[in-house]
Amino acid sequence: MAERLVTIATFNELTEAHILKGRLEAEGILCFLGDEHIVGVQPFYSVAVGGVKLKVTEGDVMEAKSILSRIQEGASEFDYDTIEMAPPMQEHPEARTCPNCGSDNVAEEKYNKTVFGLSYLLLGFPVPFMSRKYTCYNCRHTWKEKK
Repeated sequence: MAERLVTIATFNELTEAHILKGRLEAEGILCFLGDEHIVGVQPFYSVAVGGVKLKVTEGDVMEAKSILSRIQEGASEFDYDTIEMAPPMQEHPEARTCPNCGSDNVAEEKYNKTVFGLSYLLLGFPVPFMSRKYTCYNCRHTWKEKK
């Protein structure tokens, strides 16, 4: 037999309901939002429908209420030791430097701006023409990478 859903909190703001729903889900509690779409489309109907309802299963009511009370008190602690951290981001292995001034403040321009602009004016939509040019933001030098 399926467990019933019990409303443990109501919110006038949809974003607040989503934030607390996400926090409960992070703690491993299955929860749902009721009337979220009505309030999302017509925020002034929030009072008329009773707000956005945060619902959990009957078995999780006590745990969910204790987590919500800890959050409202500001004493909510999250166990950061159980979170798997993403591997550190690696720097670009092929960092480009400007051949003119040696700066690493360089960006790749993937599209030819002239063809892009003219096609937009003449055809009504831009045609991406691959260019592969590099521009130094320090000295404004542009160059193509030789393969």
